[in-house]
Amino acid sequence: MAEIVAAMAASHAPLITAAPETAPEDRRARVYAAMEELRAEIERAHPTAIVIASNEHFSNFFLDNFPPACIGIGATHTGPVEAWLKVERGEVVGQPSLGRSILEQSFEDGLDLTFSEELFLDHGVMTILHFLDPGHAIPVVPIIQNCGVKPMPRLRRCYELGRTIGRAVHRWDAAERVALVGAGGLSHWVGVPHMGHINEAWDRRVLDLLAAGDAEAVMRMSDDEIEAAGNGAHEIRSWLVVAGAMEGRPARVVGYEPIHAWATGMGQLTYDVSDGV
Repeated sequence: MAEIVAAMAASHAPLITAAPETAPEDRRARVYAAMEELRAEIERAHPTAIVIASNEHFSNFFLDNFPPACIGIGATHTGPVEAWLKVERGEVVGQPSLGRSILEQSFEDGLDLTFSEELFLDHGVMTILHFLDPGHAIPVVPIIQNCGVKPMPRLRRCYELGRTIGRAVHRWDAAERVALVGAGGLSHWVGVPHMGHINEAWDRRVLDLLAAGDAEAVMRMSDDEIEAAGNGAHEIRSWLVVAGAMEGRPARVVGYEPIHAWATGMGQLTYDVSDGV
């Protein structure tokens, strides 16, 4: 039986690698220190696979075909698609067996994930992997959700997807060690006049709720409440996937910096799984 050995979430602003110098040096250093703390946690946990939940940025799907969530079950994935990201493009090894186990469990649980054996990875996944596993040595199962085009999956569905992932890991007939990562958010506006603004109060509220183990309060937020933190704040769905797999246990906030030059409230958190999940 496989086990969950690490669980965390972090913001994936593309400028964290594409134009890091635009941020104030002290704030940039604190973000990098937080990401280094997450990387060290991955290193200590020795995972044999990473399941990373992120969101679609029109790299794989468009309005003619936009599933609520798609899991990559291929032997390899390609990324990043953005040449300007300053992350070397290449192949990321997949973990088809785990991917299929999650897919099968989703059918059992009534979630019916879409799947792909040829999934392209953009900054939503690749910026995070750049920090957590820069050598791309750990096989990856990406799960790409619709966090940008209405109607979007309900917050509770994303949380339940996390619970499905947790069940799938524990039922996976393999002696493997799995890390779970949620990638996206926090507050930011994309392609609209408010781009560059940050809702620090909303960000801190969400972090405080997750740190208190109160994912229920996050799930009660309406779309209007979320959009008070920008159209990009819907990416909190990826954080809820990890919260669901953690069955609502409290998180520990690793860092938070509102970085206007990166147009994003940059947050990071982690979960203590030392007692099992």
